[in-house]
Amino acid sequence: MSGQHALLSPSAAHRWLNCTAAPRLEAEVPDVDSAYAQEGTLAHAYGARKLKSFLGLDTCGEDAEIATLDAAYHTGEMDEYTDTYRAIVLEKYAAAKSKTPDAQLLIETRLDFTGFIPGAFGTADSVIIADDLIEVIDFKYGKGVRVDATENPQMMIYALGAYLLFNFEYRTERVRMTIVQPRIDNLSEFEMSVPQLLDWAEKVLMPRARKAYAGKGPQVPGDWCRFCKVKSHCKGLATMCTDLAGNNPDPGLISARKMAADILPRLSMIKSWVDGVEDYTLRQALEGVKYDGFKLVAGRSVRKISDAAAVTDILGRNGFAPEQIQKPTELRGITDLEKIVGKKRFNALCADFLIKPQGKPALVPETDKRPVYNAAADDFNDITI
Repeated sequence: MSGQHALLSPSAAHRWLNCTAAPRLEAEVPDVDSAYAQEGTLAHAYGARKLKSFLGLDTCGEDAEIATLDAAYHTGEMDEYTDTYRAIVLEKYAAAKSKTPDAQLLIETRLDFTGFIPGAFGTADSVIIADDLIEVIDFKYGKGVRVDATENPQMMIYALGAYLLFNFEYRTERVRMTIVQPRIDNLSEFEMSVPQLLDWAEKVLMPRARKAYAGKGPQVPGDWCRFCKVKSHCKGLATMCTDLAGNNPDPGLISARKMAADILPRLSMIKSWVDGVEDYTLRQALEGVKYDGFKLVAGRSVRKISDAAAVTDILGRNGFAPEQIQKPTELRGITDLEKIVGKKRFNALCADFLIKPQGKPALVPETDKRPVYNAAADDFNDITI
Protein backbone atom coordinates (compact mmCIF):
# COMPACT_ATOMS: atom_id res chain seq x y z
CA MET A 1 0.00 0.00 0.00
CA SER A 2 2.92 2.26 -0.65
CA GLY A 3 2.33 5.71 -2.04
CA GLN A 4 5.16 5.27 -4.55
CA HIS A 5 4.39 5.17 -8.26
CA ALA A 6 6.53 3.88 -11.11
CA LEU A 7 6.89 6.08 -14.20
CA LEU A 8 5.22 3.33 -16.21
CA SER A 9 2.60 2.20 -13.72
CA PRO A 10 0.37 -0.76 -14.65
CA SER A 11 -2.75 1.27 -13.81
CA ALA A 12 -1.85 3.72 -16.61
CA ALA A 13 -0.75 1.05 -19.11
CA HIS A 14 -3.74 1.57 -21.38
CA ARG A 15 -2.55 5.15 -21.81
CA TRP A 16 1.21 4.72 -22.26
CA LEU A 17 0.85 1.67 -24.51
CA ASN A 18 -1.13 3.86 -26.92
CA CYS A 19 0.52 7.24 -26.32
CA THR A 20 4.18 6.59 -25.54
CA ALA A 21 4.79 10.33 -25.10
CA ALA A 22 2.41 10.57 -22.13
CA PRO A 23 4.53 9.30 -19.18
CA ARG A 24 7.32 11.85 -19.57
CA LEU A 25 4.83 14.66 -20.16
CA GLU A 26 2.97 13.71 -16.97
CA ALA A 27 6.09 13.07 -14.89
CA GLU A 28 6.39 16.59 -13.44
CA VAL A 29 2.69 16.98 -12.65
CA PRO A 30 1.91 16.08 -9.02
CA ASP A 31 -0.83 13.60 -8.23
CA VAL A 32 -4.04 15.05 -6.79
CA ASP A 33 -5.47 12.80 -4.09
CA SER A 34 -9.23 13.20 -4.55
CA ALA A 35 -11.96 12.21 -2.13
CA TYR A 36 -12.82 9.31 -4.47
CA ALA A 37 -9.23 8.07 -4.29
CA GLN A 38 -9.24 8.31 -0.48
CA GLU A 39 -12.53 6.42 -0.33
CA GLY A 40 -11.06 3.73 -2.58
CA THR A 41 -7.94 3.49 -0.42
CA LEU A 42 -10.08 2.92 2.66
CA ALA A 43 -12.20 0.27 0.92
CA HIS A 44 -9.04 -1.55 -0.20
CA ALA A 45 -7.69 -1.43 3.35
CA TYR A 46 -10.89 -3.01 4.69
CA GLY A 47 -10.91 -5.67 1.98
CA ALA A 48 -7.26 -6.53 2.54
CA ARG A 49 -7.68 -6.63 6.33
CA LYS A 50 -10.62 -9.02 6.08
CA LEU A 51 -8.65 -11.41 3.89
CA LYS A 52 -5.44 -11.13 5.92
CA SER A 53 -7.40 -11.76 9.13
CA PHE A 54 -8.80 -14.95 7.60
CA LEU A 55 -5.25 -16.06 6.74
CA GLY A 56 -3.90 -15.06 10.16
CA LEU A 57 -1.58 -12.40 8.71
CA ASP A 58 -0.45 -9.11 10.18
CA THR A 59 -2.79 -6.17 9.43
CA CYS A 60 -0.82 -3.26 10.89
CA GLY A 61 -0.61 -1.44 7.55
CA GLU A 62 -4.33 -1.74 6.93
CA ASP A 63 -5.15 -0.77 10.53
CA ALA A 64 -3.15 2.44 10.15
CA GLU A 65 -4.90 3.43 6.91
CA ILE A 66 -8.31 2.66 8.37
CA ALA A 67 -7.57 4.76 11.46
CA THR A 68 -6.60 7.70 9.24
CA LEU A 69 -9.51 7.60 6.78
CA ASP A 70 -12.36 5.86 8.60
CA ALA A 71 -14.10 8.89 10.09
CA ALA A 72 -14.30 10.68 6.75
CA TYR A 73 -15.21 7.86 4.35
CA HIS A 74 -16.49 4.74 6.12
CA THR A 75 -20.11 3.66 5.52
CA GLY A 76 -22.19 0.56 6.12
CA GLU A 77 -22.31 0.19 2.35
CA MET A 78 -18.52 -0.14 2.30
CA ASP A 79 -18.74 -3.00 4.81
CA GLU A 80 -21.17 -4.87 2.55
CA TYR A 81 -19.10 -4.38 -0.60
CA THR A 82 -15.82 -5.39 1.03
CA ASP A 83 -17.60 -8.47 2.41
CA THR A 84 -18.60 -9.28 -1.18
CA TYR A 85 -14.99 -8.93 -2.34
CA ARG A 86 -13.79 -11.15 0.54
CA ALA A 87 -16.40 -13.82 -0.24
CA ILE A 88 -15.49 -13.95 -3.95
CA VAL A 89 -11.76 -14.24 -3.26
CA LEU A 90 -12.20 -16.96 -0.63
CA GLU A 91 -14.58 -18.90 -2.87
CA LYS A 92 -11.98 -18.89 -5.63
CA TYR A 93 -9.27 -19.85 -3.16
CA ALA A 94 -11.33 -22.82 -1.92
CA ALA A 95 -11.85 -23.97 -5.50
CA ALA A 96 -8.10 -23.77 -6.16
CA LYS A 97 -7.29 -25.76 -3.00
CA SER A 98 -9.74 -28.50 -4.00
CA LYS A 99 -7.52 -29.14 -7.04
CA THR A 100 -4.14 -28.09 -5.63
CA PRO A 101 -3.94 -28.71 -1.86
CA ASP A 102 -0.89 -26.44 -1.50
CA ALA A 103 -2.44 -23.55 -3.43
CA GLN A 104 -1.58 -20.11 -2.04
CA LEU A 105 -3.59 -16.95 -1.52
CA LEU A 106 -1.46 -13.82 -1.41
CA ILE A 107 -2.82 -10.42 -0.37
CA GLU A 108 -1.26 -7.05 -1.32
CA THR A 109 1.67 -8.73 -3.07
CA ARG A 110 4.40 -6.57 -4.56
CA LEU A 111 5.21 -7.62 -8.12
CA ASP A 112 8.24 -6.66 -10.21
CA PHE A 113 7.91 -6.07 -13.95
CA THR A 114 11.37 -4.67 -14.67
CA GLY A 115 12.21 -7.54 -17.01
CA PHE A 116 9.67 -6.10 -19.46
CA ILE A 117 8.96 -2.55 -18.22
CA PRO A 118 11.85 -0.32 -17.10
CA GLY A 119 11.64 0.49 -13.41
CA ALA A 120 8.11 -0.83 -13.06
CA PHE A 121 6.53 -2.45 -10.04
CA GLY A 122 3.06 -2.75 -8.56
CA THR A 123 0.95 -4.31 -5.84
CA ALA A 124 -1.69 -6.90 -6.67
CA ASP A 125 -4.80 -6.94 -4.46
CA SER A 126 -5.12 -10.75 -4.42
CA VAL A 127 -3.23 -13.53 -6.19
CA ILE A 128 -4.13 -17.23 -6.12
CA ILE A 129 -1.32 -19.59 -7.11
CA ALA A 130 -2.12 -23.20 -8.01
CA ASP A 131 -1.01 -25.89 -10.42
CA ASP A 132 -2.09 -25.06 -13.97
CA LEU A 133 -3.63 -21.66 -13.06
CA ILE A 134 -2.57 -18.33 -11.59
CA GLU A 135 -5.43 -15.93 -10.89
CA VAL A 136 -4.97 -12.22 -10.26
CA ILE A 137 -7.94 -10.47 -8.64
CA ASP A 138 -8.31 -6.70 -8.65
CA PHE A 139 -10.79 -4.93 -6.35
CA LYS A 140 -12.33 -1.83 -7.94
CA TYR A 141 -14.40 0.30 -5.54
CA GLY A 142 -15.29 3.00 -8.07
CA LYS A 143 -18.65 2.99 -9.81
CA GLY A 144 -18.27 5.74 -12.41
CA VAL A 145 -16.56 3.59 -15.05
CA ARG A 146 -17.27 -0.10 -15.62
CA VAL A 147 -13.94 -1.93 -15.89
CA ASP A 148 -13.64 -4.97 -18.17
CA ALA A 149 -10.98 -7.64 -17.61
CA THR A 150 -10.90 -8.68 -21.28
CA GLU A 151 -7.42 -7.95 -22.65
CA ASN A 152 -7.05 -5.35 -19.90
CA PRO A 153 -3.36 -4.32 -20.03
CA GLN A 154 -3.14 -3.53 -16.32
CA MET A 155 -4.43 -6.99 -15.44
CA MET A 156 -2.20 -8.67 -18.03
CA ILE A 157 0.85 -6.93 -16.54
CA TYR A 158 -0.12 -8.09 -13.04
CA ALA A 159 -0.64 -11.63 -14.35
CA LEU A 160 2.79 -11.46 -15.98
CA GLY A 161 4.39 -10.34 -12.72
CA ALA A 162 2.69 -13.11 -10.76
CA TYR A 163 3.76 -15.71 -13.31
CA LEU A 164 7.38 -14.52 -13.25
CA LEU A 165 7.40 -14.71 -9.45
CA PHE A 166 5.86 -18.16 -9.05
CA ASN A 167 6.39 -20.15 -12.26
CA PHE A 168 9.26 -22.14 -10.73
CA GLU A 169 7.05 -23.41 -7.90
CA TYR A 170 3.97 -24.44 -9.87
CA ARG A 171 3.23 -25.91 -13.30
CA THR A 172 1.37 -22.87 -14.55
CA GLU A 173 -0.24 -23.10 -17.98
CA ARG A 174 -3.02 -20.52 -17.72
CA VAL A 175 -3.57 -17.12 -16.17
CA ARG A 176 -6.94 -15.69 -15.23
CA MET A 177 -7.59 -12.01 -14.59
CA THR A 178 -10.62 -11.09 -12.48
CA ILE A 179 -12.05 -7.68 -11.67
CA VAL A 180 -14.43 -7.38 -8.72
CA GLN A 181 -16.42 -4.13 -8.89
CA PRO A 182 -19.25 -4.76 -6.41
CA ARG A 183 -20.87 -1.32 -6.36
CA ILE A 184 -22.15 -1.91 -9.89
CA ASP A 185 -22.40 -5.72 -9.67
CA ASN A 186 -19.50 -6.18 -12.08
CA LEU A 187 -17.55 -9.43 -11.93
CA SER A 188 -15.41 -9.58 -15.07
CA GLU A 189 -13.02 -12.43 -15.93
CA PHE A 190 -10.60 -13.07 -18.75
CA GLU A 191 -8.32 -16.07 -19.26
CA MET A 192 -5.39 -16.75 -21.55
CA SER A 193 -2.58 -19.25 -21.86
CA VAL A 194 0.89 -18.49 -20.53
CA PRO A 195 2.41 -18.66 -24.07
CA GLN A 196 -0.14 -16.08 -25.24
CA LEU A 197 0.71 -13.80 -22.32
CA LEU A 198 4.46 -14.08 -22.88
CA ASP A 199 4.06 -13.48 -26.61
CA TRP A 200 2.13 -10.26 -25.90
CA ALA A 201 4.72 -9.21 -23.34
CA GLU A 202 7.63 -9.65 -25.77
CA LYS A 203 6.02 -8.29 -28.95
CA VAL A 204 3.80 -5.51 -27.61
CA LEU A 205 4.51 -4.65 -23.99
CA MET A 206 8.30 -4.56 -23.92
CA PRO A 207 8.98 -2.47 -27.07
CA ARG A 208 6.30 0.10 -26.25
CA ALA A 209 7.39 0.29 -22.61
CA ARG A 210 10.96 1.05 -23.63
CA LYS A 211 9.74 3.71 -26.03
CA ALA A 212 7.52 5.28 -23.37
CA TYR A 213 10.29 5.23 -20.77
CA ALA A 214 12.54 7.09 -23.19
CA GLY A 215 9.80 9.62 -23.91
CA LYS A 216 9.80 8.79 -27.61
CA GLY A 217 6.91 8.70 -30.00
CA PRO A 218 4.20 11.21 -30.94
CA GLN A 219 1.30 12.33 -28.77
CA VAL A 220 -1.53 10.02 -29.79
CA PRO A 221 -4.95 11.17 -28.50
CA GLY A 222 -7.68 8.64 -27.81
CA ASP A 223 -10.02 7.28 -25.14
CA TRP A 224 -6.97 6.70 -22.96
CA CYS A 225 -6.65 10.50 -22.50
CA ARG A 226 -9.52 10.52 -20.00
CA PHE A 227 -7.35 10.24 -16.89
CA CYS A 228 -4.20 11.81 -18.31
CA LYS A 229 -2.82 14.50 -16.01
CA VAL A 230 -1.90 16.79 -18.93
CA LYS A 231 -4.95 16.31 -21.16
CA SER A 232 -6.06 19.91 -20.55
CA HIS A 233 -2.95 21.35 -22.19
CA CYS A 234 -1.82 18.50 -24.44
CA LYS A 235 -1.13 19.86 -27.92
CA GLY A 236 -1.91 16.55 -29.61
CA LEU A 237 -5.35 16.26 -28.01
CA ALA A 238 -6.16 19.94 -28.55
CA THR A 239 -5.19 19.69 -32.23
CA MET A 240 -7.37 16.64 -32.75
CA CYS A 241 -10.40 18.18 -31.04
CA THR A 242 -10.18 21.54 -32.78
CA ASP A 243 -9.37 20.17 -36.25
CA LEU A 244 -12.36 17.82 -36.53
CA ALA A 245 -14.70 20.35 -38.12
CA GLY A 246 -11.93 22.07 -40.05
CA ASN A 247 -11.02 18.86 -41.83
CA ASN A 248 -14.52 18.62 -43.30
CA PRO A 249 -14.09 18.95 -47.10
CA ASP A 250 -17.70 20.01 -47.70
CA PRO A 251 -18.60 23.70 -47.34
CA GLY A 252 -21.33 24.75 -44.98
CA LEU A 253 -22.77 21.86 -42.97
CA ILE A 254 -21.09 18.67 -41.78
CA SER A 255 -22.66 15.60 -43.39
CA ALA A 256 -24.17 12.77 -41.33
CA ARG A 257 -21.54 10.46 -42.79
CA LYS A 258 -18.71 12.73 -41.66
CA MET A 259 -20.38 13.18 -38.26
CA ALA A 260 -20.64 9.40 -37.77
CA ALA A 261 -17.11 8.72 -39.00
CA ASP A 262 -15.13 11.47 -37.25
CA ILE A 263 -17.06 13.27 -34.53
CA LEU A 264 -19.44 10.88 -32.76
CA PRO A 265 -16.72 8.28 -32.00
CA ARG A 266 -14.67 11.04 -30.31
CA LEU A 267 -17.50 12.91 -28.62
CA SER A 268 -16.82 11.66 -25.09
CA MET A 269 -13.13 12.49 -25.51
CA ILE A 270 -13.95 16.00 -26.72
CA LYS A 271 -16.24 16.56 -23.72
CA SER A 272 -13.53 15.29 -21.38
CA TRP A 273 -11.00 17.63 -23.01
CA VAL A 274 -13.30 20.65 -22.71
CA ASP A 275 -14.01 19.87 -19.04
CA GLY A 276 -10.29 19.45 -18.44
CA VAL A 277 -9.45 22.78 -20.07
CA GLU A 278 -12.08 24.58 -17.97
CA ASP A 279 -10.83 23.01 -14.75
CA TYR A 280 -7.15 23.58 -15.54
CA THR A 281 -7.50 27.23 -16.57
CA LEU A 282 -9.65 28.00 -13.52
CA ARG A 283 -7.08 26.48 -11.18
CA GLN A 284 -4.31 28.37 -12.96
CA ALA A 285 -6.24 31.64 -12.73
CA LEU A 286 -6.84 31.13 -9.01
CA GLU A 287 -3.09 30.71 -8.64
CA GLY A 288 -2.47 34.05 -10.36
CA VAL A 289 -2.05 33.16 -14.03
CA LYS A 290 -3.49 35.87 -16.27
CA TYR A 291 -5.45 34.94 -19.41
CA ASP A 292 -5.81 37.90 -21.78
CA GLY A 293 -9.46 38.78 -22.26
CA PHE A 294 -10.69 36.81 -19.23
CA LYS A 295 -11.19 37.47 -15.54
CA LEU A 296 -12.30 35.63 -12.42
CA VAL A 297 -15.80 36.38 -11.17
CA ALA A 298 -18.11 34.93 -8.54
CA GLY A 299 -20.46 32.35 -9.99
CA ARG A 300 -24.22 32.16 -9.51
CA SER A 301 -25.15 31.83 -5.86
CA VAL A 302 -28.30 30.23 -4.44
CA ARG A 303 -29.79 31.69 -1.25
CA LYS A 304 -30.01 29.31 1.70
CA ILE A 305 -31.59 29.45 5.15
CA SER A 306 -28.93 29.16 7.82
CA ASP A 307 -31.31 28.36 10.72
CA ALA A 308 -34.54 26.65 9.66
CA ALA A 309 -35.87 26.42 13.24
CA ALA A 310 -35.48 30.16 13.79
CA VAL A 311 -37.23 31.02 10.52
CA THR A 312 -40.06 28.59 11.33
CA ASP A 313 -40.51 30.20 14.75
CA ILE A 314 -40.53 33.76 13.37
CA LEU A 315 -43.04 32.95 10.63
CA GLY A 316 -45.21 31.00 13.08
CA ARG A 317 -45.38 33.95 15.48
CA ASN A 318 -46.43 36.09 12.56
CA GLY A 319 -49.51 34.08 11.75
CA PHE A 320 -48.29 31.48 9.23
CA ALA A 321 -49.51 27.92 9.84
CA PRO A 322 -46.93 25.06 9.69
CA GLU A 323 -48.57 23.50 6.62
CA GLN A 324 -48.04 26.78 4.77
CA ILE A 325 -44.31 26.97 5.30
CA GLN A 326 -43.25 23.34 5.69
CA LYS A 327 -43.19 20.53 3.16
CA PRO A 328 -44.88 17.28 4.12
CA THR A 329 -42.60 14.43 5.17
CA GLU A 330 -40.95 12.85 2.14
CA LEU A 331 -39.47 9.37 1.78
CA ARG A 332 -35.73 9.42 1.36
CA GLY A 333 -34.13 8.25 -1.87
CA ILE A 334 -33.16 4.63 -2.51
CA THR A 335 -29.43 5.22 -1.92
CA ASP A 336 -30.09 6.86 1.48
CA LEU A 337 -32.55 4.12 2.47
CA GLU A 338 -30.02 1.41 1.54
CA LYS A 339 -27.43 3.11 3.75
CA ILE A 340 -29.88 3.31 6.66
CA VAL A 341 -31.51 -0.11 6.36
CA GLY A 342 -28.65 -2.01 4.70
CA LYS A 343 -28.69 -2.78 0.99
CA LYS A 344 -29.53 -6.49 1.26
CA ARG A 345 -32.24 -6.04 3.87
CA PHE A 346 -33.82 -3.07 2.10
CA ASN A 347 -34.03 -4.96 -1.19
CA ALA A 348 -35.45 -8.03 0.57
CA LEU A 349 -38.16 -5.95 2.26
CA CYS A 350 -39.06 -3.61 -0.58
CA ALA A 351 -38.23 -5.51 -3.77
CA ASP A 352 -41.88 -5.51 -4.89
CA PHE A 353 -41.93 -1.72 -4.90
CA LEU A 354 -38.66 -1.04 -6.71
CA ILE A 355 -38.81 -0.32 -10.42
CA LYS A 356 -36.19 0.62 -12.97
CA PRO A 357 -37.72 2.50 -15.90
CA GLN A 358 -35.98 2.43 -19.23
CA GLY A 359 -33.30 5.12 -19.33
CA LYS A 360 -33.29 8.11 -21.63
CA PRO A 361 -31.96 7.33 -25.11
CA ALA A 362 -28.28 8.02 -25.80
CA LEU A 363 -26.35 7.76 -29.06
CA VAL A 364 -23.29 5.55 -28.48
CA PRO A 365 -20.86 3.46 -30.59
CA GLU A 366 -22.15 0.10 -31.84
CA THR A 367 -19.49 -1.63 -29.73
CA ASP A 368 -21.37 -0.56 -26.57
CA LYS A 369 -22.67 -3.67 -24.81
CA ARG A 370 -26.07 -2.24 -23.87
CA PRO A 371 -29.09 -3.50 -25.85
CA VAL A 372 -30.66 -1.41 -28.60
CA TYR A 373 -33.07 1.21 -27.26
CA ASN A 374 -36.72 0.14 -27.57
CA ALA A 375 -38.88 3.24 -27.91
CA ALA A 376 -42.04 1.09 -27.89
CA ALA A 377 -41.30 -0.13 -24.36
CA ASP A 378 -42.26 3.27 -22.94
CA ASP A 379 -45.68 3.08 -24.62
CA PHE A 380 -46.77 0.51 -22.03
CA ASN A 381 -45.51 2.30 -18.91
CA ASP A 382 -48.92 3.69 -17.97
CA ILE A 383 -50.94 0.53 -18.70
CA THR A 384 -52.33 -1.29 -15.66
CA ILE A 385 -54.07 -4.64 -15.57
